[in-house]
Amino acid sequence: LGAGGMGEVYLAQDTRLGRLVALKMLPAYFVSDDARLRRFQREARAASALNHPNILTIHEVGEAEETHFIATEFIDGQTIRELVVKRDLSLEELLDIATQTASALAAAHAAGIVHRDIKPENIMRRTDGIVKILDFGIAKLVEQPTPEASNQPSSIIEAQTEAGMVLGTVAYMSPEQARGLKVDARTDIWSLGVLVYEMLAGRTPFAGATRVDTLVGILEREPPSLFSSLKDVPQELQQLQNVVRKALRKERSERYQTATGIFADLKNVRRTLDLSAVLEGRSTPESLRALREARRLDEEPQTFAPDSSASVLLISSNTWTGAQLPAHRTKPRHLLVMLIAAGLLTAVLAWTFLVRRPAARQDANLTSTPDTAAATTTEKLYAWMSEAEQLAFIDEQEQRISAMMGEHPVKLNEEALSAIKRRVDRYAARVGSASEEFGKEDLRITYARAVPFVPLIARSFAARKVPVIIGIYLPMIEAEYRTCLENSIGAKGLFQFLPKTAMQYGVAPEEMCDVEKMTPAAAHYIADRMAELGDDSQSMTLVLLSYNRGPEWVRNALRQLRSTDNYERNFLTLFANRDKLDDVFRNENARYVPNFFAAAIVGENPQSFELQIPPLSTLTGTTSAHAKP
Repeated sequence: LGAGGMGEVYLAQDTRLGRLVALKMLPAYFVSDDARLRRFQREARAASALNHPNILTIHEVGEAEETHFIATEFIDGQTIRELVVKRDLSLEELLDIATQTASALAAAHAAGIVHRDIKPENIMRRTDGIVKILDFGIAKLVEQPTPEASNQPSSIIEAQTEAGMVLGTVAYMSPEQARGLKVDARTDIWSLGVLVYEMLAGRTPFAGATRVDTLVGILEREPPSLFSSLKDVPQELQQLQNVVRKALRKERSERYQTATGIFADLKNVRRTLDLSAVLEGRSTPESLRALREARRLDEEPQTFAPDSSASVLLISSNTWTGAQLPAHRTKPRHLLVMLIAAGLLTAVLAWTFLVRRPAARQDANLTSTPDTAAATTTEKLYAWMSEAEQLAFIDEQEQRISAMMGEHPVKLNEEALSAIKRRVDRYAARVGSASEEFGKEDLRITYARAVPFVPLIARSFAARKVPVIIGIYLPMIEAEYRTCLENSIGAKGLFQFLPKTAMQYGVAPEEMCDVEKMTPAAAHYIADRMAELGDDSQSMTLVLLSYNRGPEWVRNALRQLRSTDNYERNFLTLFANRDKLDDVFRNENARYVPNFFAAAIVGENPQSFELQIPPLSTLTGTTSAHAKP
């Protein structure tokens, strides 16, 4: 399939499982050093634990007949380099690639792994649109080639990553990499910024005639503006340029501090793009049509000096003259459609913010970034509230989350609210924790792990008509988004199925750490429980409990309590009468549903708990965290 600094890559057949794999043969010079080989094997094993739909899966690291190899999944698709060369990526495709890449980086960084060599050659897009990042955990181990392995392009400098050394492809290096300083996750964010810039412009922002010129540009020059030659820049392109500028700040402290931040802002750009399509009354906004037309007409790409301040988007202002935003050439009928759409949008926004007050906290975040979320939602940290204020806050948020689960939410009594508050208090106490123990680590790390998985969960749960809010927060209380967490009876994965249950829903025991297989299985399981127990908000509390205890136990407990006072078919009835139920319920199950609400309250109000992420339900790619219309 190809060759590079890490050896040759072959297409091979896994004879045990009957699947195609990519087999990377490590060069002799690399494995001749025992210490380096052991270090490589350790890093490769760590990378193989990354289970994310946008990260290349490592199946095996092994040796056969003195040949060391890595077996990975085979990707049937194209590298982003091949797509960039064609210069026909639409803005939708570009945003899709960038968002999936940011999602993968967020997951890797949460696990403590930095890629260090993000570039178009290390990212592939499958034929079904799924993006995969290659060589996680491996790039840092590529050392300066020996003379017999020095036939690499001069644009690549490969070396150790200790302070004073340089690693990576020059054009995508961060300033700290170029200076040989120690790197962290923000280096990958810089490289992602370069990648997005190149997908837009057709060239990297600091390209020079030589490697030295490029390094000087990275260290000293600002990237040329992407759209300075255009008179009218569509809002979505302005937003995207701002994202790129922030990712390409020279000072690490001024960039996005986490991949979840750039992920959220890229999602916001996509929302603006979708809104433009609605307002213009087209399936594709005018700005995208103009972009495609401009690329088609631009037969003579401009060239620029490294310090040019002119626009580097490969289109000229002349090309855009007849293809500006609709205001310049709007037909009466088109104008009427736009006015009606704008009027409807205004009415919907007015209704949302003036009538549906309980939903305002979430809706305000649909277009906010992590940096501005605090200003647009709650004004006070949970830790600064009085106890009465905390109870009122929890009461309000529990009702909002219950409404997202289904119709007819029940008003909780003081005892149930206090049970949820105790769990919220425990979450709040974990902000800034130095512990690495499960259930005690820094809350910011725990919730950052969740961000990349939300879109996948949303698709699977919405497909089964299960409220997406359930899918988002079940993994938080089951495994805190550790994809391979095992408990004492062997259950593992985000959703912590028992092996027997997993088999019933088509997941083999060895596949329980495969998020792409487990997520739809979990959605299927919850949908089946909803069919048995009901799908209104009160019944959904029983569905949650049945996930922990089983539906048969829930039905028996309800029958047992039917003659009690104030009987209602919901978890609150069981909780209020827990002294009449078994020890397992009192000691474990009675905490399960309050734990769910606590996790959701924190995740839907991240700014109140010092979390630098958007509300998780706003990352689903849908307009609501409830699956139903």
